[in-house]
Amino acid sequence: MLLRRLAASALRRGGANDGGVLAAVRAEIAHELSSSTPSSPPSLQSQDIPDFATVSDPPRGQEVLLRRRDASEEVLVSAVLAPLRFEGEEPLPRDALMKVFVSKPDVKPVMRFDCRAFADEGDGGSADYDVTNACYHPFAGDAGEDKYEGPEFRDLDPRLQVALKGYLVARGVNSKLASSLHHHLVEKERWQYMNWLKTLEDMFSSH
Repeated sequence: MLLRRLAASALRRGGANDGGVLAAVRAEIAHELSSSTPSSPPSLQSQDIPDFATVSDPPRGQEVLLRRRDASEEVLVSAVLAPLRFEGEEPLPRDALMKVFVSKPDVKPVMRFDCRAFADEGDGGSADYDVTNACYHPFAGDAGEDKYEGPEFRDLDPRLQVALKGYLVARGVNSKLASSLHHHLVEKERWQYMNWLKTLEDMFSSH
C-alpha cells in the first residue's frame, strides 16, 4: 500500500476537474489488483488459530479478538497492525501488536502481556513475536497510568523473560498464532484499502 505514491501521482497527472485524482486512483487499483489483493474480506480459519475461537473480527474494523477458554483459565488475544512507518519514501513492513490476557475463574489478578509480531522477510513472510511488557491488573481494563506495573520487560532477568514467553507458548500463543494473525491483519487491511480506493473511484467518476 503506497499512499504517498497515490498522492504524488495525483499531483503529477493533473486533470480537468479533479486534479488527476481519478486517474491516480485507478492506477493504484490496478497496482493492488496485480499483487493479488483479496476480493472478499479474509477470515481466520480454525487451522490457523488452533485451540482459539474468534470473538470479534469485523470486516471494516482494525482489531481481531480471539479467546481460548477451559475450566481452569481464559486466554484473550487482541491484535492490530502497528502504525505505518517509512524509510525515505518506502513503507516498512508492518508489525502486529498483540495484547494477551490470562485469567482464572474467581482468581485475581489478571495477567497482561504486550507483544509485537514481526514479519521475517527472509522466511517467506512468516512471523514470530517478542514480549515487550508483562504486568497484572486487579481486573481486566484496570490499567491506570498512575499505577506501578513492574519493570521494563527487557530489564527482567533473562531467565524470567524466557520463562514468561514459555508460559504464553504453553497456552497456544506461539509463532504459528503470531504468523497467522500477522498475515490475516495485513490481508484484511489490503482488502479494506481496495474498498476505500473503489469508493473514491465511484465518488470522482460520478462528477
